[in-house]
Amino acid sequence: MNITAQFVRLMDTEFSLGTPGQDIFIGGVPKRAPDRCWWVTAGGGSVEQKLRTGETFKNYVADVYYRSDSDRDVYEKLQAFEEQINGAGCLQLDGYNTIDLEAILFPTDQDLDAEDRTVGLLQVRIRTYKE
Repeated sequence: MNITAQFVRLMDTEFSLGTPGQDIFIGGVPKRAPDRCWWVTAGGGSVEQKLRTGETFKNYVADVYYRSDSDRDVYEKLQAFEEQINGAGCLQLDGYNTIDLEAILFPTDQDLDAEDRTVGLLQVRIRTYKE
């Protein structure tokens, strides 16, 4: 499983934010998604450090979006998730030696689809170690 799918699984199992395929999606939001939903996009890992013995430290970035018909709901859900990630210590993603997760919360904005919904972004840096 790729790191995006593992992070979405963590959103479900560790944080109880929703159910993948119902209100948590990978890559974008389907046309018939509920008003209140999450979606995650992620970039491939950039090598932060490579040791002579072959081990590498990599940084992945997961962009986590939350959309709702309530401005307050978006702000509160994203702030709570940011606080959980930054206060949780070292959470592990299956299949990865996870060293650290760190979240940064960005301002909310109106969704571009003209449906009177608000969207917010939480960016999560995932630092991993591979032997």
